[in-house]
Amino acid sequence: MTAGRWTVMMAAVALVAGCAVQHVQVIPVTMNGGTAPRPAGTVGTPEKVMLTRTVPVGQERELNFYQGLHEDCAPISGITVEILTAPAHGTASLRDGTDYPTFPAGNPRAACNKKAMPAQQLWYQPAPGYTGADVLEVQVFYPMGTAQKQTYTINIQGNVQGAAPPKPIAP
Repeated sequence: MTAGRWTVMMAAVALVAGCAVQHVQVIPVTMNGGTAPRPAGTVGTPEKVMLTRTVPVGQERELNFYQGLHEDCAPISGITVEILTAPAHGTASLRDGTDYPTFPAGNPRAACNKKAMPAQQLWYQPAPGYTGADVLEVQVFYPMGTAQKQTYTINIQGNVQGAAPPKPIAP
């Protein structure tokens, strides 16, 4: 491989790794074949990720947000999110909104964490009275031509409104 092609490949990897940041901070594979550490609750490869979220019974919650930012915090357009598999026990929706980025210290974009920036948000509303598990799958397309499939396991927990709380177990 020529030095020019190597430089172009490294620049493309660096651009993708820094510009398309997600709330879950999934880090793409590095050029040497290693991977960066992932946050707790995140399992998978850069192309497919499995995430776990907990939602209170009867309450809508934001599961994740997707945003891209330049080093000067200017938004990068072009992130597209599609719901591939709708949840069986609730509803999912995508909304335009704002969220605070979560760049790690030392990242050139860490200063962007101080201000809510434009983001596409993924929301989940459990069906009335439902408790248990639900599954949702989305596909995220990034401006540089990469894509990632994300599977969410959603645990809906809590007491159903009007139901008596569980009785304690006698010793």
